[in-house]
Amino acid sequence: MVRTAEVALMVGILCAVLAFGGADAGTFALVEVLLLGVSALVVASPHGFGALRRLKGFAVPAFLVAIVLLQLCPLPRFLLPLFAHPLDREPVSQRTMTLAPYDTRSQFLILLTCLAGFYLVQIIGQEKNRMRRLITFLVALGAFESIYGLIQYLTGWQMIFTYAKKYDLEEATGTYVNRNHFAGFLEMILPLALALVLYEYWKLRGNGRQSFARLKTRASRQGFPRFIFFLFVAIMLFAGLIFSRSRMGIIASAASILVFFGVASLQRKTGLLLSGVFIVLSVALAGWIGARSVVGRFENVSREYTVKNESRLSIWQGAGTLIRNHPWLGAGLGTFPIVYTEVQATFLTQFVNHAHNDYLEIASDLGIPAALCLFISILFVLARAFRDFFRKESRFERAVALGCAGSIVAILLHSLADFNLHIPANALVFSVVLGVAMSRSRENRNQGSVEVAA
Repeated sequence: MVRTAEVALMVGILCAVLAFGGADAGTFALVEVLLLGVSALVVASPHGFGALRRLKGFAVPAFLVAIVLLQLCPLPRFLLPLFAHPLDREPVSQRTMTLAPYDTRSQFLILLTCLAGFYLVQIIGQEKNRMRRLITFLVALGAFESIYGLIQYLTGWQMIFTYAKKYDLEEATGTYVNRNHFAGFLEMILPLALALVLYEYWKLRGNGRQSFARLKTRASRQGFPRFIFFLFVAIMLFAGLIFSRSRMGIIASAASILVFFGVASLQRKTGLLLSGVFIVLSVALAGWIGARSVVGRFENVSREYTVKNESRLSIWQGAGTLIRNHPWLGAGLGTFPIVYTEVQATFLTQFVNHAHNDYLEIASDLGIPAALCLFISILFVLARAFRDFFRKESRFERAVALGCAGSIVAILLHSLADFNLHIPANALVFSVVLGVAMSRSRENRNQGSVEVAA
């Protein structure tokens, strides 16, 4: 059953990412059926309930699921005014707390799919070899997306398989429609690639300081080509992200890289050497391709964050109003595009489908308590990843823990100005990263191993 879960998770991530980042509803529906179905099989297996009891992180997901179910649950009419706001259209006619039940049900299925991925990866992560394959798979998928995006940027061939792109025609987007979501995916994968680079470097370096002659001898061994290969992949990932020309994506990724190498340098000053090599080669590649257009994207950044004009700040103000209108239980998961029209003061001729800030949009949809629980729990996972980097004995697990920390830092920063957590493929990948950070291999468990029927 573990093998089935492993294959299903990889296939699900692959389909979600390649199908326009999960924007193709039909394909992602198949992903939902696949992951939820496999999760049901795991639970129904002979040792399924025992396995679930030993997994980590049930309280917050259960709370989020309960909130959404409460939003969808039909309520007596006399209770509806307690949850409705005067701005809500025809609150008496509503039988549920959510203002758009269909949208809430659709987003609820995506939420359940992400939770399934979160728990499946914890089961997979009990075996090091399976975890190693999963990380390698994610890095390989990121490399494919990056190379695809670079081909789009360098050749002007702006196609996603047979689909001709209509937007972001001068940027690398891979199989994503939007450059920011493409950057969001790569910024989660890049730290995992750097984790493999760090792991291979540790294996080459061995324990303690090495003389130049000994390092030269080690460089001739089998591990050195793997080190060079993963370093090349990491540079390609960063290059693809740069030429997405996503400003917040570049900033978030740069910050996660600094965190990654900064923490790595606390032990044996490994991070200083690797960061220098990585940065020099990345800058050289970007300069060779031509980064002038990327720099130009930052020149008009001030216009994007002004209150007077149509900008993100004006949308954030409207989102703040929605949060004040529905502070405790939200307006309903996935309802932002609909309820925002009640407070919309800018972009009057356009349809605003997201708040361009995951924190505000989740608080608007689910309420302040649920949003706080979600993001505080993510910060807890981040702290756990940093702790595991310093405490775990396995070099591979330490490197992966640091890679997960870098991925979490990147997406949390990017969420300040975008909505990557509302893109199905990116939300699924982020859930997997959180699951990897929470997983523990059997070798490192102090108690009995989790049994799942093979």
